[in-house]
Amino acid sequence: MKADTGKVGSYTIVPLPQWCLEKAFTGWWYTRYASCDISERHVAIIDVTTQQPLGTMNFVQYAYTYSTDISSTWINQIEVKPVTQVGVTAEARAQGTATCAGACSTTSSDFPSQPVSLTKSGFGEGRFASTIPATGGVGSANTTWTRWFTGTTWTATNQVTITPPQRVRCDSMTRGTQFPGCVFPDYAPQFNVSSATNPNFAGHLRNALASGLPGGGWPNGTPLTRMMDEADGRRNGDRACPQAGNGGYPRPPGFSCDEYPFRSTWEGALTQTYLSPPNPNPPMPVVPGRTFSGCQIPQLGSGTGPQGWSACMIPAGENSSGGGLLTSFYRSNRVIELDHFYVYVY
Repeated sequence: MKADTGKVGSYTIVPLPQWCLEKAFTGWWYTRYASCDISERHVAIIDVTTQQPLGTMNFVQYAYTYSTDISSTWINQIEVKPVTQVGVTAEARAQGTATCAGACSTTSSDFPSQPVSLTKSGFGEGRFASTIPATGGVGSANTTWTRWFTGTTWTATNQVTITPPQRVRCDSMTRGTQFPGCVFPDYAPQFNVSSATNPNFAGHLRNALASGLPGGGWPNGTPLTRMMDEADGRRNGDRACPQAGNGGYPRPPGFSCDEYPFRSTWEGALTQTYLSPPNPNPPMPVVPGRTFSGCQIPQLGSGTGPQGWSACMIPAGENSSGGGLLTSFYRSNRVIELDHFYVYVY
């Protein structure tokens, strides 16, 4: 299975990613920044008076939408590639229009009438822009192609719409970013943690996940949920890693306290007791924490299951590095309030 390349006006159609080609004819698939469908389609030309068939065409339709984390615009491209043509469909011309609905505007719709054949595909490209404010905004949109065929000896076919089921969301509220960006928010990204880079940080996460705490098992496990309130983040940290002066845990020289689930999630040590995020009233009963061998926190015992949290003393440099990597992950994936994500240690 191979899509063609071509141009629409001044735009060059981008090649489809390998994961999209591998999922051909199995429906829509998507990542955090792209949505794709490769499907088999059929069109028949019939004499409206006699109802006799005049021609048929089987074709492959490639639909691909992609965005970026540093722009409030995104692109939806389409390709029509005939694989069989019988009768009058040999003179078929493909064309279409692109539209969007939601917090968006259509900045260009280029799918001009063009001949399609066994050796020539038809291409279209639509470009869209979010209408969210420059700062502190978030909005979603859906895009649609309306596509049809014409011929010199027959009237236009019925119009067919192609709408990816996955919405695009743009925001200008992701912390640490200078520009708005757009993602497919229904795809939960995965925070990948290297054991080679930060072995103690990774080891704590591995033990925490193995004990049953949420966040592992992408894509069908129980995810973590982003929480952006900084005050609640501090409260999560204080619950999981209280200072020795406040009745908590002494920090060995060169070590700092690492908590899981992360303080920036609704599954954090305190906010997991809130009944319905982001509503903190009334709180559920406090759940106990846990620790693991080598974590240097004798005040905590062991534990298993999805409720609760864990704490571990790890080298301060690794703790800082791990936190920076998590922040970078949030930023590059535009992970904002109530977004789901997973954790994977390798």
